[in-house]
Amino acid sequence: MRTLLWLSEAFGLALTLVLLITPLVIRSAGALKLYDAPDGGRRMHALPVPRLGGVGVFLGAAAISCLLFIRTSPRFTTPGPVGDAEIRFLAGAFIGSAILFLTGLVDDIRGLSPGVKLLAQLLAATIAIAFGAGFDSIALGYGPGVEIGWVGLPITLLWIVGVTNVFNFIDGLDGLAGGIAVVASATIIAAAALLGNFSVLLPTVALMGALLGFLRYNFPKAQIFLGDSGSLSVGFLLAVLSLQASVNSSGATLVILPLVALFVPLMDGALAIIRRWLRHVPLSGADARHIHHRLLALGISPARTAILLWTLAAGMAIFGLLIALTAPFVATSIAIFGLVGVAVMLIYGTNLLSYHELMVAGEVILTAPSRARRVISDQILALDLTGVIQEAQNLDELKLVLSDAAMQFGFFGIELTGEALSPGGTQDRMLSANWAWKLDYPIRIEADDRMAFYVLSIWCSPEQSSRPYGAERVARVLGPALHHWCELHLHDSDRGRAPIRRPTFRRRLRIN
Repeated sequence: MRTLLWLSEAFGLALTLVLLITPLVIRSAGALKLYDAPDGGRRMHALPVPRLGGVGVFLGAAAISCLLFIRTSPRFTTPGPVGDAEIRFLAGAFIGSAILFLTGLVDDIRGLSPGVKLLAQLLAATIAIAFGAGFDSIALGYGPGVEIGWVGLPITLLWIVGVTNVFNFIDGLDGLAGGIAVVASATIIAAAALLGNFSVLLPTVALMGALLGFLRYNFPKAQIFLGDSGSLSVGFLLAVLSLQASVNSSGATLVILPLVALFVPLMDGALAIIRRWLRHVPLSGADARHIHHRLLALGISPARTAILLWTLAAGMAIFGLLIALTAPFVATSIAIFGLVGVAVMLIYGTNLLSYHELMVAGEVILTAPSRARRVISDQILALDLTGVIQEAQNLDELKLVLSDAAMQFGFFGIELTGEALSPGGTQDRMLSANWAWKLDYPIRIEADDRMAFYVLSIWCSPEQSSRPYGAERVARVLGPALHHWCELHLHDSDRGRAPIRRPTFRRRLRIN
């Protein structure tokens, strides 16, 4: 009962403090003209909105937590005493979050480069790890878990920095980041209470109260935004507290709990990184293709979009708690059902949200084995063909070699045109009548103090079944061989013709 009153006090004080501070911050930000201006793209709000909401949230969570810890003495008691390790962990968590709060505050006021913010995140994460954040073993459910040793250090660093950033990514819609953080806080509280990690309860309850107070001014119509001061510090606290809350009685971290507690920002961040990598754009850049942007593009209102993603976050959190904290046979059944549902949701969702980057990547991956075999086959045939080209004694033999090779590659035709060669107008008209497109590979030769120009032309069908995508690859192999042949046979003193030996070249080309 005493614990419940203690936590209720933390929640109420944090909520009240944020409700009182935030209007002052809104007026101060307005007076200093610290607004987040709309840009018609990623920033979709109609009017400028102050961006210092993190001031109230951080003070509400950190100040109330520290005040209650100090008031109840260093050896404060919940259902059981909290030892030095837990106090050290909490100190590291608040020091790290304070560093990111100040970094974000400077960024909100003056602006900072992504590199500076990343360095601050690495520093904060390092301090948290030095003060006890992290894990030595992992588990999916009950049991001692699997020891991972020193590997846990880089994983912890990546987790903290990654969650801090993806939470910052998702802060792009009224109420979205705040609501997701409330769901994550509730998940952490439930996990900590069920697993006996009571030292995490008070700061998480205070954070939850501060976030609910902030949502009063951020949803459904935002009067203030979290800003980087809020998104960075809150993301950091959620990352660190979720790890500590997920430790079972054997000392192993139930990895599924932090993952599901932050499922929506993690999924959105992972999709953003994959999309940007596939597009060859900077991973740290901003765009208007996050999940909430795509839902808005479907015509869903901002408020309903936020509520939809809150619901998804809550559903995944319940799913993870059931898997991690129920009997093994029940957890297995839930896991199988849930994983199938998540897979269907991701496949259907990426199509619904028009993430064509992922659809193209999926198609390429699925067809990769057959494409790889064809690439190897084309390379082998092209390299064999270079040897046959060098054996051609005159232009007529070369034309027969290229004509026979076209069928082997699946092309309509292959021809060499240019100076000292008869034009290929007849074949060009014939291939054009077959609805073909042509790739021209230029060949330039220095001869008799002048430049001679030739073109290797490859005709392909635009139909996908005829595999036109190998033309450039074949041209890059054949081009140098034809360049050498033209130097020897078209630009020397002896251009005599040798007998045509068509059957020989046909046999040499049949290598498949």
